[in-house]
Amino acid sequence: MISALTHRSLIRSRYSWWSGNSRFLYLSGKFLGAHLAHASLIILWSGAITLFEVSHSILERPMYEQGCILLPHIASLAFSIGPKGEVTSLYSYSVISILHVISSSIIALGGLYHTLLSSDRLEESTYGLLLHYNWQDRFRITAILGAHLLVLGVASLILFIKAIYLSGIYDTWSSGGGDVRSIKKSDLSLNPYVLARYLARPPFSSSGWILSVNNIEDLVGGHY
Repeated sequence: MISALTHRSLIRSRYSWWSGNSRFLYLSGKFLGAHLAHASLIILWSGAITLFEVSHSILERPMYEQGCILLPHIASLAFSIGPKGEVTSLYSYSVISILHVISSSIIALGGLYHTLLSSDRLEESTYGLLLHYNWQDRFRITAILGAHLLVLGVASLILFIKAIYLSGIYDTWSSGGGDVRSIKKSDLSLNPYVLARYLARPPFSSSGWILSVNNIEDLVGGHY
C-alpha cells in the first residue's frame, strides 16, 4: 500500500524536471501563468523584430535582399502595398509592431500575476468556477481544446473576409510577378475534393503536400 502510493506521487514519479507541463499537473494557476508568459515572449519577439526590420528597411530595395523575415508576411496581407506589389509606406508596419509590443506587456502582467500572486490552482481563485479544469474531466478538457480551435477558426474567417470583401491580399501568382487583388467569391474553391487532395499527399513527396498550393482561390477556400 505505502509503496504503491509513493510511486503514484508526483515527486516520486518517473517524470524528470524537463518533462514540460507534467510539473503543472495539479497547479492549474501556475500552468496558466506559464502559458501567458510564453505567449508574451512570442508576441514581444514578433513586435520587436518587426520594429527592427522597419528601422533598417529601405523601400527602394526588395525585402528579400534586406534579410527581412516578418515584413513580407505583413505585406502579404496587402498593408501599404501599391501597384506591382511595391511597398509604399512603412507606417502601418510600425503600428502593427507597436501594437504587438504593447499587447505583449499586458499579457506579461497576466503571466506574472498568475505565477506570483494568484492561487496555485484556478479552482481556488475568484473566477474558479469559470476557468478551472481537471485533467480527469474529459468534457472540460475537450471544451478547452474546442475554445482554442474556435479562435483559430475565427482567425481563418477573418482572412477569408479580408480576401473577399475588404482590400484583398497579395497574390504571388498574379500576372506580372504578383499583385494585390480581391478574390471573387464565384471563383473560390470550396470543393472538398479539391481542398482535401492537398492534405492527402505525402508530406515529404515531390508534390509538396500543402506547399503544392498554386493558386490563391484554393488557399482562401481552404481557410474558409
